[in-house]
Amino acid sequence: MNIFRKKTKAWSEYIKYAQSTDISDIGERVEKRLVFTGINQETLRHVRESSTILQLHKAEMVNLFYEQIMSVNHLKGIIMNHSTVDRLRKTMEQYIDQFLQADVNRDYIRTRIIIGSVHSRIHLTAEHFISAHHVLIQIMTSILMEKMRHKPDRMMETVLAVQKLAAFDQQLIVEVYMEETIKSFLFDVSGMLDSMTGLETTKQLIVGMNEMIEESHSVTSATEEVSASIMEVAAHSVKVAERTDEAVYSAEQSKQVINEALGDIEQVGLVYKQVVIQVNQLNEEIEQTHKVVDVIRDITDQTNLLALNASIEAARAGEHGKGFAVVAAEVQKLAEHTKEQTMQITKNMENLQKVSQLVTDQMGNTGKLVEHSVTGATQADKALEKIVSTMHDISQSTSQIAAMTEEQTSAVMEIAERSTAIFDLGTHSQEMARQTAEIIFDLSKEMDEYRKSFFVTNIKLTAKDVIKVAKTDHLLWKWKVYNVLLGIEKVQSEQITSHKECRLGEWYYGTLSDQVKKQLPFQQLEEPHQAVHHYAKEAMREYEQGYIEKAYESFRKLEEASSEVIALLIQLEKSL
Repeated sequence: MNIFRKKTKAWSEYIKYAQSTDISDIGERVEKRLVFTGINQETLRHVRESSTILQLHKAEMVNLFYEQIMSVNHLKGIIMNHSTVDRLRKTMEQYIDQFLQADVNRDYIRTRIIIGSVHSRIHLTAEHFISAHHVLIQIMTSILMEKMRHKPDRMMETVLAVQKLAAFDQQLIVEVYMEETIKSFLFDVSGMLDSMTGLETTKQLIVGMNEMIEESHSVTSATEEVSASIMEVAAHSVKVAERTDEAVYSAEQSKQVINEALGDIEQVGLVYKQVVIQVNQLNEEIEQTHKVVDVIRDITDQTNLLALNASIEAARAGEHGKGFAVVAAEVQKLAEHTKEQTMQITKNMENLQKVSQLVTDQMGNTGKLVEHSVTGATQADKALEKIVSTMHDISQSTSQIAAMTEEQTSAVMEIAERSTAIFDLGTHSQEMARQTAEIIFDLSKEMDEYRKSFFVTNIKLTAKDVIKVAKTDHLLWKWKVYNVLLGIEKVQSEQITSHKECRLGEWYYGTLSDQVKKQLPFQQLEEPHQAVHHYAKEAMREYEQGYIEKAYESFRKLEEASSEVIALLIQLEKSL
């Protein structure tokens, strides 16, 4: 009976690859994948025909698939962390249904893209996905081979069609997985670079360290001056203390002299009182003498009168009275002379009385002066006692000041030493800050080179992806200008590109969809982006000419324009 069995085709007759496919409206990129795997409408028809067999065994396929998957701890862990077996069973049933429907359109492509994105997000590696997918296809192939073993040609065409479509699914899902994973790495690195470019504190740190070094130097100089001043104060304090001791000794000596003078003044007072008494007695004697002179004057007047009468009587007696006349004349002369002497005595006594009165008056004034001197000397004695006491206190305080200034000198010297240490530490820290800035910048360049390596993989970037990349490019570009101004990077102003030549500019002025161009943030982006490049070039030119302050002012304007660019890019990203 075997002689009537139809001969099967050679394996090579089943392997047919064309240069095109009759499946359309799926995009050029997907179409190339279909051509490469040899999928056309006939292939899809064979897959749909397999559905009549495989749908009957769908539940068995799903159960067997997950029994195998759950036996692998790594895959089991991923499922438990991100979903449940029951949920995944339903998802797998939906996948099998869509696979067997074999309607390769944009919706079919979109679901494979979603699968690849999810696998990237949950970190299901390509090797594990391919292995698991092969398990599913092996189950399908085994069922088809068993059920269609009596129709080998049809079985070969059906199995090959299922394997081709499965290969297309694997290729598309793995490609999306790789793109999403690479983009994830790209955006992670971009995020780190974005954060790194925000470390624009190096300038403030270096400037701050410069100020600290200058302040430390000033403090050191000031402490040296203060130390010298304190030492001078200490020396003066010692001298003041010594002179205060001398002043105390002199004050004590003065007090002793005043006390002695006070004793002498008091003795003068006693003598003065005796003199006053004696002068008063003199005045009394003068008064008594006045009385005696007055009596003598009266006697003289009476004698003179008697002599005059005797002369008259002698004249009357004639010759008999001549002798009596002579006596009377002598008596009269004597009376006149006595009168003259009495008048002189009276005059002298009056002068003596005037002098005595003057002396009495002067003695009264002298008495007052003596009393005032005694009072003043007493007060001076008390004042000197206070002065001596105060001078003792001053002497002790001055000695304490001298001791304290010595302690202050020691403290100030310690401050000066610490200020010197701070100065040295500040200089070292400044150098470390600059070295750290250089290391950070070098690291950012290395990370950027690593980031750029992702682009050679020819990953497909959406408009949102381009905006994310452009943001990082923009921040790195500003970061480079910042480091040029710090003297870390070497870039000439001529190397600054225009706003149309950078990645953002090439994208902005490239071929874009109307959906992007009609967005308001997109339309507002050109002016601040152009300003960023303008101020960057200005800052570089001013830096090269040595106008550092002007360069930083231009960089400040660059930052303002840059902030506006980033804000607009974020708005644009959200609106797409």
